[in-house]
Amino acid sequence: MVVKHNMTAMNSNRMFNLTNKSQAESTEKLSSGYKINRAADDAAGLSISEKMRRQIRGLTQASANAADGISCVQTAEGALNEVHDMLQRMNELAVKGANGTLTTTDRSYVQMEVRQLMSEIDRIQSTTTFNEQNLLDGSFQNIGLQVGAESGQHIVITIGNMCTNDLIASALSKGICYQTNDHTPLCEAQDLAPTGTEKPDGLYYQYASPFTSTHAKIEYVNLNTIQPWSAAGHSHLLAARDLTIFHSFSYDAITDERVKNRLTIDGASSPSPTGGMEEALSGRAPDVRDFQALNVFAKSAIEDVSETRSNLGAVQNRLEHTISNLDNIVENTTSAESAVRDTDIAAEMVKYANNNIIAQAGQSMLSQANQSNQSALSLLQ
Repeated sequence: MVVKHNMTAMNSNRMFNLTNKSQAESTEKLSSGYKINRAADDAAGLSISEKMRRQIRGLTQASANAADGISCVQTAEGALNEVHDMLQRMNELAVKGANGTLTTTDRSYVQMEVRQLMSEIDRIQSTTTFNEQNLLDGSFQNIGLQVGAESGQHIVITIGNMCTNDLIASALSKGICYQTNDHTPLCEAQDLAPTGTEKPDGLYYQYASPFTSTHAKIEYVNLNTIQPWSAAGHSHLLAARDLTIFHSFSYDAITDERVKNRLTIDGASSPSPTGGMEEALSGRAPDVRDFQALNVFAKSAIEDVSETRSNLGAVQNRLEHTISNLDNIVENTTSAESAVRDTDIAAEMVKYANNNIIAQAGQSMLSQANQSNQSALSLLQ
């Protein structure tokens, strides 16, 4: 029997401290809701959990990015809806102006409305913005929407220039012909082709103005499809000069390089631009042929705007599916992260209650152990 060291009490105290430590850990997990509150709790689990958290937060932001993209697309598409309406009205006015029962004065009134519509298309093109970025002036090119948690996970949006000048250039680049019985000297010039202008594919480039003048229109056409200028129902090649009674035209202002290349001579001689000068707004009185030219321009412009709107609609549908997929990934990854990191309240409460009972028992045994050396006093009496 010794009194210097009470080993029973020491053992009881050590076990009591271990129980208290375990109970404190259970209290921390129950109060925080996490079973990993520090790396020491589960080093491997912490690494896995933080990796999942990075992915979850990145995907959540990517879903928000895609929603912003939908808003941007809807803004552009809504503006183009108005452009479509104006082009449809322009087409209606073209049919009206080509009617032979109208006088020159009547046609001048129609011309005034067409000019206003074209000016409004240009105004919408220059003022339609999203987050201070212009959407319809041709600058919104290859804009990447970050729709993933990793770098490079983009959906690219491109919107062309919807100004009247580019819509006219697009129509010119298609080599559109329109029927007219209203012949002018310009018709004859358009049906001629300089010698040595054949391309490898058998087509010829054709000036849309007398050869002594420089105008921003040369198109490769199959001359066999063009009727002689003197024939009834002559097929007339659409040129920039045909539309200057409604809107001025500039070759240099074309933003679509593909269209600009189509309006560049690259046949027998070295490549050179056909334009570079302004086709100024004409002040002459409108005639039937002007409205026949307007008719085919309106048709071409409606097709171009329809293509752009279709592309935007497809992008919007894609983004909606992207958001659904991202939200699904976030939900399932969050579930996996929860299994690694969150406290199982039921299991932890069982552990806490068990430790609480053991702690009370340990406290009682420690008290008894401290009393065990009292028997040594009887030997000292």
